[in-house]
Amino acid sequence: MVDKLKALFMLLCAVSFTSCLQEDDVEYIFTGKEWHLAGFYQTTDWDNPNMGTPMGDYNSHTDIAAYNLLLLTDGTAVVTLPQGCQLRTLWEADGHSKVRTFKFSEWKTVMGNPETLEGYGRQMYKQLLDVNYYQGDANYIRLFDDTKKYFMQFGDRAKFNP
Repeated sequence: MVDKLKALFMLLCAVSFTSCLQEDDVEYIFTGKEWHLAGFYQTTDWDNPNMGTPMGDYNSHTDIAAYNLLLLTDGTAVVTLPQGCQLRTLWEADGHSKVRTFKFSEWKTVMGNPETLEGYGRQMYKQLLDVNYYQGDANYIRLFDDTKKYFMQFGDRAKFNP
């Protein structure tokens, strides 16, 4: 009887320990699709960004070929902005902690000039430079700045109607 109780206790400890080690499958969340910008938001509650309020009427744009983010499994990202601007960068996400860090680094311009962009293209570019955190799953991602008060939301481009 004592051996059974010890075994049950060890099993319960193992289950409770592994439930605390929840982590995101970063590759599953971010790769395998092209992400399209759904909008810019501000929030006062990082833990509940659904309480976020839109910043401007981004949905009024019709350029589905721009405002896109392609995250590849090799850690490379391709950013497509308006006016034929395209950038390459490296991306890295940490899904092992509740903090969920996300960073871009080593930016390279492939086409166009991101410094001459205006409107939402310029806003997307500038906010991508400041990304430090993420939330989301395989359906949507939210990329937050260091303050966790501003974020861009992206959805699977294939699900957007031109």
